Amino acid sequence: MRIRSVILTVGFLLLCSLAARGGEPYFCTFGNRTLYYERYKAGTDKVLQTTTMEIERVLTDGPGRIVRYNLTLRKANGRPLYGGTAALSARIDEKGNVGMDFGATVKAIIQNLFSKVKITYSGDAALMPVDMAVGDTLPECHCVIKVSAFTYHIDVTDRVVLRKEKLTTLAGVFDCMVVRERKVEEGPMHHGDVWSDTWYAPGIGFVRHDSYDKKMRLESSEILIEDRRYPTQ
Repeated sequence: MRIRSVILTVGFLLLCSLAARGGEPYFCTFGNRTLYYERYKAGTDKVLQTTTMEIERVLTDGPGRIVRYNLTLRKANGRPLYGGTAALSARIDEKGNVGMDFGATVKAIIQNLFSKVKITYSGDAALMPVDMAVGDTLPECHCVIKVSAFTYHIDVTDRVVLRKEKLTTLAGVFDCMVVRERKVEEGPMHHGDVWSDTWYAPGIGFVRHDSYDKKMRLESSEILIEDRRYPTQ
């Protein structure tokens, strides 16, 4: 049960970290910076979960860059989910396009939870073009994860750029692009079919993520609460 929960959560977090506009990725590219989010139950101020994304280092990789970061998910009571903090990375090319190995990201978090379990993966890299515009259909992402004897399929489709929108949160005011997508997960004793709208800001990544069931009923909203910046040592 915990493995399935990891896969569903990572599918969301991965895609919320990708995008670019005007050459500036919708991904934080500065070290010593922490983005803190809270997820609320729809229509309430009840916190369901928190997400902390710590940007550790940004490395030169030929003409592009690799961003090393740490991701920590916690329950509302502060207890860590999925074994604690996981070390992840994202790749940004010279134009600002972002690419991330979807399977490798899922594996890193599951392996953090179950260090002795054999995990393999295959599938597409999760991509977002630098020149996305309102009305664009974005690349789909498909991935197969094998955790011991269990196989999980994740398909993210119907990705459309809906609009530009200014969004205000406790962390500030952001000029965003809003993307809608559908995520279907298949695995042992599990079928998931959900939709989401996500607000992306350049230089940050996702600022808000609304999750809906397959009938487009809002279930939860995850919102950027703090953007903490620390001086370089």
